[in-house]
Amino acid sequence: MAISKTPAPPSRSSLLRRIRALESRLEELGGPAADPAGPEARAGHEDRAPEPDPAAEIQELVACGRPLTAARRYRELTGCDDAEARRAVEILSGGTGDDC
Repeated sequence: MAISKTPAPPSRSSLLRRIRALESRLEELGGPAADPAGPEARAGHEDRAPEPDPAAEIQELVACGRPLTAARRYRELTGCDDAEARRAVEILSGGTGDDC
């Protein structure tokens, strides 16, 4: 039986280079890392309202006493599982998240 070698994890400098390359590519595509004041970010979007802050949306739902809706929305935004969303909502509502 042959034992396969696992490849060494990438070095920190290698990871930083990859992150910089991804960020520059994202800027080229006009993604979130792009300068919001740049002309390509503004082109065609002058009449659009700014996007709402997702964290503020979750906090508002919690403050209005809608924890289930807040947890559902948190899951939609983050892709986490139900338990993690419930813990986050519990923490936002002033609890520690230990009893979820």
